[in-house]
Amino acid sequence: MSQETCSLPKPTEPVELSTSVWVGPAPNPGSLRQLTEAGFRSIINNQPETDEDLLMTPDEVATEAASVGLSYVHIPVEGRNPLEKDVRRFHDALTSLPPPIFAFCKTGGRSASLWAMASVADLDTETLISRCHHIGFDISGIRQKMDMRREMLKDDDE
Repeated sequence: MSQETCSLPKPTEPVELSTSVWVGPAPNPGSLRQLTEAGFRSIINNQPETDEDLLMTPDEVATEAASVGLSYVHIPVEGRNPLEKDVRRFHDALTSLPPPIFAFCKTGGRSASLWAMASVADLDTETLISRCHHIGFDISGIRQKMDMRREMLKDDDE
């Protein structure tokens, strides 16, 4: 990924993936109020407690989210190649939480990958890769996994 064609979001600067889902880096302590003021109603934390340089623990995020009126779900994910169980939990959160939703991890990359995997029934793979690339995340490495998940979902519908 070239910095000339993609720019990474600034800390806690959400970037739009869809009309209801935005992603970005982990918020700083005390900054969740800014998300509420910007109109966000929910957050999804994709950081495991084992992440280096963790700004807030999941419990601290949950406490601060509750104090500013944000719905909160913690779906910890290691790396940008999410497991199916995590994708399903993320999809369930997207359909049950009030939008707009801010999903975050250390940089936003894991959250972007989860969104793409969770969205394969609605958008084609190239569109998902393009949207993520446009906001600074190269998810082309999970192209085959997205295609396989789409086929699995089609088989489940039959």
